Amino acid sequence: MMRRTTGTTEAYDRKYSDIVLLSRFFKYLTPYVLMLVGIVIGILASAVVTIFPPTMVQNAFDALDAGEGWIAVLPFALWYLLLSLFLWVIQVVLGIMVTIVTQKVIKQIQIETYISLQEHDMMFFDTNATGRIMSRVTNDSQELADMLNIVTQFISNLFMLVTVLVWMFIVNWRLTFITLAMAPFVFVVAFLFRRITRLTTGDWRAAIGEVNASFQESVSGISVAKAFGREAKSKEEFTVINHATFYYAKKRAFAVMGVWPLMDGISVIGVFGITLYGSALIFGNLASPSVILLFLLLLNRFLYPLVRVASQFSTIQSGFAAMERIFSIVDAKKEITNPENPITREIEGTIALEQVHHQYVPGEQVLKDINLDIKTGESIAVVGHTGAGKTTIASLLMRFYDIYKGSIKIDGVDLREYDMYNLRSQIGLVSQDVFLFSGTVLDNIRYGKLDATIDEVNEVINVVAAQEFIDALPDGLNTELGERGKGLSAGQRQMISFARTLLTDPKILILDEATAAVDAYTEWKIQEALDKLLANRTSIVIAHRLTTIKNSDRIIVLDQGQIVEEGDHDSLIEKGGLYSELYETYFKHQSAEWISEISDVFAD
Repeated sequence: MMRRTTGTTEAYDRKYSDIVLLSRFFKYLTPYVLMLVGIVIGILASAVVTIFPPTMVQNAFDALDAGEGWIAVLPFALWYLLLSLFLWVIQVVLGIMVTIVTQKVIKQIQIETYISLQEHDMMFFDTNATGRIMSRVTNDSQELADMLNIVTQFISNLFMLVTVLVWMFIVNWRLTFITLAMAPFVFVVAFLFRRITRLTTGDWRAAIGEVNASFQESVSGISVAKAFGREAKSKEEFTVINHATFYYAKKRAFAVMGVWPLMDGISVIGVFGITLYGSALIFGNLASPSVILLFLLLLNRFLYPLVRVASQFSTIQSGFAAMERIFSIVDAKKEITNPENPITREIEGTIALEQVHHQYVPGEQVLKDINLDIKTGESIAVVGHTGAGKTTIASLLMRFYDIYKGSIKIDGVDLREYDMYNLRSQIGLVSQDVFLFSGTVLDNIRYGKLDATIDEVNEVINVVAAQEFIDALPDGLNTELGERGKGLSAGQRQMISFARTLLTDPKILILDEATAAVDAYTEWKIQEALDKLLANRTSIVIAHRLTTIKNSDRIIVLDQGQIVEEGDHDSLIEKGGLYSELYETYFKHQSAEWISEISDVFAD
């Protein structure tokens, strides 16, 4: 079912002051000091040059007013052209330099965000929609890039504003005060929109995250939606989510764009004031017509940067909102972390669960007082009804989650004291839900051991009985796979998963319903591979296939998060407890005896 919009913030969202955001952001600019100096020099040059073209026009009109011919005007016209061209070149060079710095900074921020996501624990992804997270990594990064460009324009406009203002005072201070009279109105309007823009942009970005999450969920579950005829209902639910995005986008547009009509009105008043007051100055011999013309030309060079400086506060606030959302992901608390002095060593494979309790939701225990010792090289099968806690044991051993209470020790050392990356590299996990990445078959098999040779790859392929189907692929090992291994059957994906795990040669192997999605023929093919895969390794097999269970050294029976039975197949059957019930319900039809009985029935 699609998610409905329930809010615009996530549990990990934080509020940062502008000073904190700025100080943190400037750290990303430090490596590019030389380019920043070049940008500042370009901005200063642009600000100084911008006053000269209008001045050339003033000088030309003074020459005409003095009765000089067109030849006297020609040098001013040429200078106007050359200065305007020079100004254009400066702007182009500045744009290129700003783009380079911007993209490098955004690249670094995205890398840090990606690394942070890799370090987050599984609970973070269990409780936060993928689409919303991706929206922050992509859309908010783009918003931040836009802000960087705007900041450069903001500084440029600010310098231009000061330069023009100084020149105006030099030429005619009376007209300058008339021009300055408009400044308070510009800033009042800008600051009124400032707060609104920041709030509305944050809401809008969060709403986009909802849309992305909805799209991602719909595409992933499209077959289920079609199977249940949910297309119309799904469309209805998405319309609700999309309407919320439209609502927030509309509010943001009003905040960002609503400032411009007011600014245009202020500009019209400025032209009116200079023209009217300038006329009075001319009649009083306090200004010449060319000075009035100069001020009218400079008015755009004063008002435009003034308007931009004032309005860009709103856009910069949008960037601040984007920074806030990105840094919230980076700074979100990571529950699973390495200890200060992690233990890094090769493990043997002894496992001890001591009074282990675990819960995902407070007050709802999934495991209760689990005590279990597994010797090096021993194979343990874990069985139980759905929800008994079987997969939770696997997740805790991989340290995807930290246990709520108790301890899990490997070779006598609490696994929370190990370097978790080193520990995980020595534990292999094959689950029912196989995830293959886009790329070749070879890339996926080498995923955990990038330096593996072709001979090593071919060896594990033979062990897991995958050579036949790989040879049948269009390009063999170099066949490109689609998203999540599309194009392969469930059994073929599982065999690649087995090969991928075996290539890393783990000391501890966890099979979590690893053959659940495999048909009987494929299971028969890989059963021998499983025997080889489990040999000389400590293994925990969560399974509902009888052959895998019976071949284990010990069977652990879980019920509602507790170990209720333990032993081998025959002794547990004789006991007549939960395992016997599970056998009659799930496993018996897989046994040779049952198949023989059914064959006799049909034969009769």
